Amino acid sequence: MNLCVSFALCAAAFVLPSAAQAAAQEYPTRPLRMIVPWVAGGGTDIVARILVPKLSDSLGQQVLVDNRPGANGIVGSEIAARATPDGYTIILEAVEHVINASTYAKLPYDTINDFAPVGLIAGHSLVLIVSPTLPVKSVSELVALARTKPGQFNFGSWGEGSLAHFAGELLKIHADIRLTHVPYKGAPQAIIDILGGRLPLMFTTMPTGAPPIKQGKLRALAVTSPRRDRAVPDVPTMVESGYPGFEVESWRAVYAPAGTPRALITRLNREFVSALQMPDVKERIVAAGFDVRTSTPEELDKFGKAELAKWAKVAKFAGVRIE
Repeated sequence: MNLCVSFALCAAAFVLPSAAQAAAQEYPTRPLRMIVPWVAGGGTDIVARILVPKLSDSLGQQVLVDNRPGANGIVGSEIAARATPDGYTIILEAVEHVINASTYAKLPYDTINDFAPVGLIAGHSLVLIVSPTLPVKSVSELVALARTKPGQFNFGSWGEGSLAHFAGELLKIHADIRLTHVPYKGAPQAIIDILGGRLPLMFTTMPTGAPPIKQGKLRALAVTSPRRDRAVPDVPTMVESGYPGFEVESWRAVYAPAGTPRALITRLNREFVSALQMPDVKERIVAAGFDVRTSTPEELDKFGKAELAKWAKVAKFAGVRIE
């Protein structure tokens, strides 16, 4: 009897992996959902819509973009964290995914344990833009003007605790000036107010800022990357503008709900890496103001944890805490 039981258990051990492998080989059998926790037209949405057609082709199933903006990306992230971990729901996160863990007193999910890393996708710097009605052409001129009217100049962002918000707080610290933060629903909405002269300045993503800058509708004062950005090569860095150590860069990465089978994570990572290596995809992503980035799931896990620790220090230093 014991021998029979042992034999049955051994047989099951061989059958189960085969069943799992078969399921992975058949995957996907229906459309996938890619949650974008930001408004349509923003930087994350732009990247998603560049990749989705390629993924749909390679997977043989349609990949649908599901924009779920709100609460600095938390609304969409909670939906992803609570989704069935079957490989049919993924989320394209931005750096705010880890910033939120440091700025919000309570989140409806665990930033590390409720998500399975799939891979890095892209990165970019921010650019400091001002309204064309503002009489400044450099960071030093902006700082000088702000000092004449302490607290009277507003700076926009795409949400409380967003990377744009943190960049503005860093400017206040580095330049020793007083600015008032005004959060918007998304970067496009804030840029509309800058174009209309209702908002003086903000740090925005290169994908949303570069087009109006090149069209001469907005004035760019500096970029936050270590080196000048290829999208606006004539614009100096914040370091060149006299602020050593002022570096802020964003990134985009794909995650799945925790518990998603490893075989499916591996398949998704492979599909994303393959799409990002396509010349036309690279060209469009670079044209949108991003640098293409790829990683293994393990590399993204390590990177995400390091980023969380880094921004926790910034949040504490700037005194940003959202209850």
